[in-house]
Amino acid sequence: MEDRVTRVIAVSNQKGGVAKTTTALTVASQLAKLGQSVLAIDLDPQGNMTLGLGVTPKPGDLTIYDTLVDDRPLEAAWVSTPHEKLSTLKLVPANRKLARAERELYGQVGFDAILKEKIEEVEPFDWVVLDCPPSLGVLTMNALVASNRVLVPVQCEFFSISGLASLLDLVKVVQKRRNPGLSLSVLPTLYDRRNGICRGVLKELKSRFSKQLSGVVIDVDTRLREAAAKGRPISLFAPRSRASKQYGNLTKELMSHGEG
Repeated sequence: MEDRVTRVIAVSNQKGGVAKTTTALTVASQLAKLGQSVLAIDLDPQGNMTLGLGVTPKPGDLTIYDTLVDDRPLEAAWVSTPHEKLSTLKLVPANRKLARAERELYGQVGFDAILKEKIEEVEPFDWVVLDCPPSLGVLTMNALVASNRVLVPVQCEFFSISGLASLLDLVKVVQKRRNPGLSLSVLPTLYDRRNGICRGVLKELKSRFSKQLSGVVIDVDTRLREAAAKGRPISLFAPRSRASKQYGNLTKELMSHGEG
């Protein structure tokens, strides 16, 4: 029998409001609904992925901070979500304490590979999905070094493409020095088909990122906000919605990349 291979995806963009966390938690939940074993790790001190999956850490509960800074094993920090249909999904939560990790980890020997080592210590999952913070610091570096693929949600608005430059530069550095197997996918999000600017941005993305651009476009869908407010992924809250179907197609696309 072949060794089981864990596929690790980092969802990252230093610009906020681009559906980064929505994408991370929805992909994780879609994979779990398909019977895949999934470890979702919240690397954003805002903890929105944690809340979006219906989990509220209590004082004293372990989080990803304890894993990265205090060397606690991932198994000690992960929890199940309250959703029965996501029984194969485990979550390592985050809270605002994680913001301290940036300064506490920086400068340590191998500080950018701590998460990779922690993932490799546990029994393999089919997938690990990382929700990165909206910054390009230590936490994002750890995610990129640990991942097979970085998925970059890009809002279809006027300034979105210019804001990608810093992230793409960091990806190139990681590919060259730390993780040559890291692949890149660009995902158009918050697309309004009636808006001329949105159509123009999507055309520009297709021109600049023809090889890396996802074949899926995520439309604006108010059901996504409603799902987040209820602490339920869209795949459970409104499985027949346009957004749920689009994220389902994205998940199948990512699975086909993984098989390749």
